[in-house]
Amino acid sequence: MTDATGRPRDRVRELLATSDTELDAHEVGRALDIHATTARFHLNNLVTEGAAITVQLPPEGVGRPRLAYTIAPPPAADELDRLLLMQLGPTPEAREAAAATAGRQWARLHAAPAPQAALPDPVIAVETTLTRLGFRITDVLSEFGRHRITLCSCPLKHLASRAPEVARGAVRGAVDEALAAGALDDAYDAVVHPDPDGDCTLILVLSGAEQLTLDEMLATVTPPD
Repeated sequence: MTDATGRPRDRVRELLATSDTELDAHEVGRALDIHATTARFHLNNLVTEGAAITVQLPPEGVGRPRLAYTIAPPPAADELDRLLLMQLGPTPEAREAAAATAGRQWARLHAAPAPQAALPDPVIAVETTLTRLGFRITDVLSEFGRHRITLCSCPLKHLASRAPEVARGAVRGAVDEALAAGALDDAYDAVVHPDPDGDCTLILVLSGAEQLTLDEMLATVTPPD
């Protein structure tokens, strides 16, 4: 069943993905209540994008073979990638934990010099590490021991849609390593969320631990001189 409120291209893609047989432009048009020419336009664009392929079917009666469309099968390499990712664990939670371990090792390979300040700024420590790993920080909001960092997951974009728990785990592990390098791992907990409004964005929240004093929490949000 297709979503009548979605974009036409997405509705055509969904129809192909859920159909048991190949469909021609006229069949797609009738199913979605759009003109066959419009259906063919979206179908051809899906083929250009690599999301669909064409198939020649026997003609209905006398005439030329019909040109039909079906969703493109995943490349064999994509299937292997998925199978390899599944080896990280049987559940999303297990895969995220395994990715966090790998993320810490990844950050360690690109570690910045250890900060000299007695209580380093956690945002600077995390930004430094993530930037060295190829992430792009797009926004930071800090208040009283809590920091909300928005970042583009570009280095892990290939994982973000296929195995989001692995992308989140890798980022969290890298952040944990950055905090540990600044002796901040006991003072902050890191949680990574996908941004509901973007497919290449992650929201990182650093929450100050309860044992921090007010002076210490204020120190974490005061920019360095």
